[in-house]
Amino acid sequence: MRRRLIVLVVAAVGVVGLVGCTPSGGESASPEPEVTTPGTSPSPQWTAEEQSAIDAVQRYLEVWTEIGQNIDTADWNTIRDVASDPAANDAGDTWVLWEEHGWHLEGSPSFEVDRVDIGATDYQGTRYHVYGCYITVNVHLADQDGNLVEKQGADRSTGNYLVLHLVDPSDKYLVLEDTSEGNPC
Repeated sequence: MRRRLIVLVVAAVGVVGLVGCTPSGGESASPEPEVTTPGTSPSPQWTAEEQSAIDAVQRYLEVWTEIGQNIDTADWNTIRDVASDPAANDAGDTWVLWEEHGWHLEGSPSFEVDRVDIGATDYQGTRYHVYGCYITVNVHLADQDGNLVEKQGADRSTGNYLVLHLVDPSDKYLVLEDTSEGNPC
């Protein structure tokens, strides 16, 4: 049971990017990007749509972190404002595990974007793959007394997000998947 619990913690922590930069292969990369924050205007490296996908990732990570830091008091449903399934369900599964063990997140992970690739377009909208590096310096799971539960993975590791730009009137960008690759970056 202890081994299964540790595996679940590793997987859960990896989802938020506590293991998290530039994946190899794939489509051609964009020029050297700037680190972006929500609400910034597109830089010359990104189209308006790519910047909106990047902003969606940053909002998702902010909401994920806020809930993870305040497991007992946060409104977990706010993740649905920035994510759809499977990402929203996966986040909920992680927080249930953390709540059962009295754990919470300490520190704030960040994500530096390396490139954005356009994906499939269908009746739902257009998908964007946002690749980059999770940075988790001074980020860890803690118990209810603030003691370190276990630090997982490297302080900088690769990851990517799948973001859907909905075609419905909402014009929303939602994170569908959050994948931690775990390679150094």
